[in-house]
Amino acid sequence: MPVNVLWGWLGPLLVAVFGGILRFVNLGRPHAVVFDETYYIKDAYALLHYGVERASLGTTEDPIADRMLLSGNTDFLVKCTPPDADPCPLYVAHPPLGKWMIGVGEQIFGLNPYGWRFAAAVVGVLSILILARVARRMTRSTLLGCLAGLLLSVEGLHLVLSRTALLDIFLMFWVLAGFACLV
Repeated sequence: MPVNVLWGWLGPLLVAVFGGILRFVNLGRPHAVVFDETYYIKDAYALLHYGVERASLGTTEDPIADRMLLSGNTDFLVKCTPPDADPCPLYVAHPPLGKWMIGVGEQIFGLNPYGWRFAAAVVGVLSILILARVARRMTRSTLLGCLAGLLLSVEGLHLVLSRTALLDIFLMFWVLAGFACLV
């Protein structure tokens, strides 16, 4: 195997591992619901258990559902009456793919901060690898490809989005993956 081919994969993989360390160390901290996670983690849970987003207890002024989540109580969705009524669907403002991806982490690691942030961290690390490979392919330079991946791994917004259960990182990942397919 030529050295260029070996380093063309090994360099971006090492950069992705570095980005993974930054994203996965203390991923469950803070042990709180951050910003708009309050919507997406509940929607992901409802999608996993009911196949549709459902309304949750409380309001933005009184986030009782967030407190229930953090204490381990999974009974935070609105009860439908009568029991055979529709599953209390919620008005859906966002496409469900990102919520399903958040739900995968919840299914694997449980309904806790690490669980609902896991998929975002995985997608963040994969996007570093994809960007490094795309930049390498476009510039024909392993050094520039690795530099592009390294810059993305320490870029503040990408780092924060990779450590929170928000939908933006999933959109960025799929757009980047589509671009990579074109290249």
